[in-house]
Amino acid sequence: MSNRDLDHARAMLNNAARDLQAVRHMQDVELFDTEIFGFHVQQCIEKSLKAWLAFRGLSFPKSHDLSALKTALEDS
Repeated sequence: MSNRDLDHARAMLNNAARDLQAVRHMQDVELFDTEIFGFHVQQCIEKSLKAWLAFRGLSFPKSHDLSALKTALEDS
C-alpha cells in the first residue's frame, strides 16, 4: 500500500466519522427529517467502504451504490 492510498483511506474515514457524528446528534425526531438522518447514515457507510477499499490499494467506482461498493470489496 502506498502512502497515497493510506492518506486517501484516512481522509475517507475522517469524512465518515463526521457523518456518524452528525447522525449521533440527530436523535430528536422533531428537529430532523428521516430523509436527512438516512442520508448521513448512507454517507457514513459509503465513505467507510471506500476507505476500506482505498486502504487495500484498490480503486472503487464513483458510485453511491452500497451494494456495488460491497461487491467490489468482496471481490478483492
